[in-house]
Amino acid sequence: MKKLLLAAAFPLLAGCSLNRTAAKVTSGVIDRGLPSVFSQSDPQYAREALPGNLQLMEILIANDPENRGLLVNAAQGFCGYAFMFLEDGTPERASGFYLKGQAYAEKALGGRGPAEARKRDVPALFWHTFCKASYVNINRDKPEAIAEIPSIEPAALRLLELEPSYYYNGAHSMMGAYYSIRPRMLGGDPDKARAYFTAAAEGAGAGFLLNRYMAARMYAPAALDEDFFVSTLEAVLSAELKDDETRLANEVAKIKAKALLEEKDELF
Repeated sequence: MKKLLLAAAFPLLAGCSLNRTAAKVTSGVIDRGLPSVFSQSDPQYAREALPGNLQLMEILIANDPENRGLLVNAAQGFCGYAFMFLEDGTPERASGFYLKGQAYAEKALGGRGPAEARKRDVPALFWHTFCKASYVNINRDKPEAIAEIPSIEPAALRLLELEPSYYYNGAHSMMGAYYSIRPRMLGGDPDKARAYFTAAAEGAGAGFLLNRYMAARMYAPAALDEDFFVSTLEAVLSAELKDDETRLANEVAKIKAKALLEEKDELF
């Protein structure tokens, strides 16, 4: 009887193993193919194409739930899609994407918080923090979102310790957003925000226009710095773009900069 049960279970076990193997192979293809997505010069094409890729990643994760590479790519995909294409028009939908991306990144971290994070955890920690900060930013009317603000700083500071240049100096932008979001009486500091955003736009982040866009969007209204707001957005709009892995993000930055500039009279 025991042998009969083992024989019956073998096809199921073999099937699970094959599914995991297929997921690992496909996840490698996705990982190697992401640069071509980020190099896309047509934002509308990317907006229409990416949901299918996100769904594919979720299917693969269902078959290989401990695949850290897949989990991180899914976190980046959901958070990046929400930021680039959803939050300006449909913030409620973007919020769901941010929470989903945060959950995938949290699973990739395996229970490690900022203090326990190692260098290999940088991608997961970054996207976990990015998702959280982005969710908080568009849900500042919700007490449960505001309660998450203090947790952003230690994660971003840990990223600055481990790998400050990761994702085009992204942790510097996070810290700039952190000091912009917080009210002055609760630790908000526009001067510190500007300093972090300035650092974000140097070195590895110099050609990444979303860093400058975020400075105009977050720091300038908090500091009531209209001149910085206008000059920074105009610099984004006039920047020449390269055909590299920053192309899609930079095309989106230009679209967002144009829309934000049109809101100047409402912000100042």
